[in-house]
Amino acid sequence: MMALVNTKRLAFLAWAVANASLVMLIGMELGWGTKLVQPMPVPVVHPSAPIEVVLPPDYRLPPLDKAYAGTLERSLFVPTRRKAPPPPTVVPTMQKGQFQLLGTTITDEFSIAIVKEISSGKVRQVYQGFTINGLQLEFVAPDRIVFSQYDDKEEVRLKIQASPKPAAPPQAASQGEQLGTPQAAPAAQRPAAAFGAVKAPVASEIRVERRRQTEQPPLPQSIEERKNDPRFKDFYK
Repeated sequence: MMALVNTKRLAFLAWAVANASLVMLIGMELGWGTKLVQPMPVPVVHPSAPIEVVLPPDYRLPPLDKAYAGTLERSLFVPTRRKAPPPPTVVPTMQKGQFQLLGTTITDEFSIAIVKEISSGKVRQVYQGFTINGLQLEFVAPDRIVFSQYDDKEEVRLKIQASPKPAAPPQAASQGEQLGTPQAAPAAQRPAAAFGAVKAPVASEIRVERRRQTEQPPLPQSIEERKNDPRFKDFYK
């Protein structure tokens, strides 16, 4: 009987030791209650490595004289694909025959040539040494002037209209007129006899007209007076 009781005690003691060992093991695993609620893990952030961006160099055309020498020498816009010949050299020449001399004015201070432009018909006054239409008035004489341009010269002379020839003296009367034989008047003289002969100008009228033409007001001396003078209006346009 005593042996049975001791066996039960030993079994109960073994069971108690086993349970206590199990409780202690669970408690140690749970940290005796401290590990029941686990904290959120903190993420570990690693610094990123710097990224180096390498850009390609700027594009540049190669030198044209080296890379495109053939294109430059043989242009596509020339039919022969060869270099165009140099343009011919044009030597400027003096255009003559532009003016007609109408008269000259020569004083101790200046000389003026009165010319007429043939293309437009305008009458111009040019001082010696001045330029008109690219022509320089180099010399002024009473009956001629000289223009110069491009190492060339042109002489323009004053064209004076010849005076009309005097009428032929009346022919000697025929022998029949001397004897008193009446003859008919020529047909060309009949209208003149009917309407009367033309009256010749009187010598006094001719002298008055010449005096009026020669008695011109004196030429102005200053530049302002010349600008206001109507005789110089074409020159100071």
